[in-house]
Amino acid sequence: MKKFLSILLVAALAVTALALVGCDDPEQPQEGYTFVIPDGAPALGAVSVLNDVPDGIKSVEIVPSNTISQRAVQSDIAIVPANLAANLYNKGQDVKLVGTVTHGNLFVLGTSDSVKTLSDLEGKLVYSIGQNSVPDYVFRTLIKEAGLDVVQGDAAQEGKVTVNYKNDGSEVMQQLVAAKKEGKDVVGVLAEPAVTNAKAKGMVELFDLQSLWQTRTGADATGYAQAVLIVKGDVAKDKAFMDRLIAALEGNGAFVTEHSGEVAGIIAKVYPQSSFAAQTFTAETLERCNCAFTTGAACKAEFEAMAQAIMAINGQAIGGKLPDAAFYYEG
Repeated sequence: MKKFLSILLVAALAVTALALVGCDDPEQPQEGYTFVIPDGAPALGAVSVLNDVPDGIKSVEIVPSNTISQRAVQSDIAIVPANLAANLYNKGQDVKLVGTVTHGNLFVLGTSDSVKTLSDLEGKLVYSIGQNSVPDYVFRTLIKEAGLDVVQGDAAQEGKVTVNYKNDGSEVMQQLVAAKKEGKDVVGVLAEPAVTNAKAKGMVELFDLQSLWQTRTGADATGYAQAVLIVKGDVAKDKAFMDRLIAALEGNGAFVTEHSGEVAGIIAKVYPQSSFAAQTFTAETLERCNCAFTTGAACKAEFEAMAQAIMAINGQAIGGKLPDAAFYYEG
């Protein structure tokens, strides 16, 4: 009996030793990290990762965009709107901003070419995506700095730019198509690739908001921080993994334009319900999606310009203050 107990004790010690050897390394958890991406244009900013998932990621999910606030908190890595990244950090979430994945893909379209300057939007009804998110803040900042007043409503008001918010680009498109059939002169704020589809249905591109933003800021960058990559603090400490992730994302801009015919299929393989599942992309459209990855000083400058613009309109959208230096991943 004693011999049997001794054998059991030795076996137990061996199992314990093996378990200790196999314990997760705090610098690289054995199971890997979770990565969540909202459906729509932000997903275009990570196609290279969806196509060839870096070692260290155990799962990549594309989720409906209206769930990203909750899912980002639950995940190790996430792509989120710029304002949400700042809001999470300022409300105590242990997250780091790593880089910008999309630098703006917003355009103003009309049912006619009657609008030549931003001032011509006075007295117009504008259908828009992205209420209380980056598209909203970009448009409202530019309108405000053009000396115009913005109000929310269902009908155009004299002396105002009246914005009617819709859930997504398809709803904006429905309004534009209906207005054009009725001979009404209305305007819409849309993101690529919906812009290309709208132009194919007879809409007129009036403004490239990226160009207007660049003129406003005087920056070298061709856009602004629209969707960004954040990671939890423990992930940021895993230098080897972060180097792999950044390297994979840095190739995204070139990948999507060089493999434009494959992009929709790559996204649909991860998320068959994607709004892009049946989309046909061209290299030109994907270039206008502005989904090259940037990190470091360039990302910080873009992000801070956006955060300051949001503060001037609605500070609570980023948690009431600009994020401090600890928010930015330094590698």
